[in-house]
Amino acid sequence: MGKLEIHLADLMMAFEDSGFERNYYLDLETGRVVALDAEIQGELEDLYAELDDEGVEFPCDLAQVLRGRGLPEWQQEMLLEADEIERGYHKRYVGLPEGDSYTAYDDMEDFLFTVQDEDLRDRLFAAIRGRGAFRRFKDLLYRHSREQERWFTFESERTRRRVLDWFASQDIDAVLVEPAAQVDPGPPARARLIAEVLAFVRAACKLPGVVRIALIGSLTTDEPEPKDADVLVTVTDDADLEPLATLGRKLAGHAQGFNRGGDVFLADPRGHYLGRTCPWRRCGPGIRMSCDAMRCGRRPYLHDDWEAIRLDEALIAAPPIELWPEIVTRVSLPQDVERDLIAPLKRM
Repeated sequence: MGKLEIHLADLMMAFEDSGFERNYYLDLETGRVVALDAEIQGELEDLYAELDDEGVEFPCDLAQVLRGRGLPEWQQEMLLEADEIERGYHKRYVGLPEGDSYTAYDDMEDFLFTVQDEDLRDRLFAAIRGRGAFRRFKDLLYRHSREQERWFTFESERTRRRVLDWFASQDIDAVLVEPAAQVDPGPPARARLIAEVLAFVRAACKLPGVVRIALIGSLTTDEPEPKDADVLVTVTDDADLEPLATLGRKLAGHAQGFNRGGDVFLADPRGHYLGRTCPWRRCGPGIRMSCDAMRCGRRPYLHDDWEAIRLDEALIAAPPIELWPEIVTRVSLPQDVERDLIAPLKRM
């Protein structure tokens, strides 16, 4: 039997995405990299405590326990996977390092010294000062596609070096597989973004307080290389935004894995723009120096960064494509959106 193979690309994706909101683990039996939302880990710890208080002896049939509690199927699956990782930690599973905001900032700053356009370089240096540096940096680069592609390459190489250094420091009896020169890149980014939107809608429509979900942005057009998946969610005034923010982080995190973005914009039933879902697992004043929300914590998990972006009320009133609870189209549907998003939603 040959040595276990671990793919460098999978480790790089995990290093780029890992942080307070999502942790990654390496399965030493299969070589697979497994993502696990920190919220699910917290829910598992609470479940362990509840079962202990109830006198349940471990190990127990956790699948049966979860079915008895009437949890959604997707939540049961995630809790069972989290339990498997918990029981196999340091034996079958190895935790991958969490992302470091200081390291990410250093990468961003080092990249700026490679920008040849002096005016753009000065504006980028100004953008990374103070709260909201990462958002302003990415928003400014978005308008300069060549420099944005250079940044993706630069960031990827920095991540690659960190992965190689980490792997060399571990006692793992495996072969690290470099991407082949001619490798199937998989589905194009546009198809992957559409798949992420479908997964988001299927989960978000079940949340209390969510009254409408719509698609906005470049995915509603035939743009071949969209940068983001943007959804607009209308919520009641008393809706708990925490589970919606969790889904938003999953959407953004998965999109980031192939150098794209994802945003969940929020509106109230009267058609007023509220902001975006909070990108952090812990939401509250003073927790994140980089947070640029105007009234952080006033409504938990609402990121009201109006100075960075606002949606027009006309767009909120009549978004290009409404996905739930009814499908309403106000633009010519791109074929892939109709086939891979609208058609599956009609079958729900």
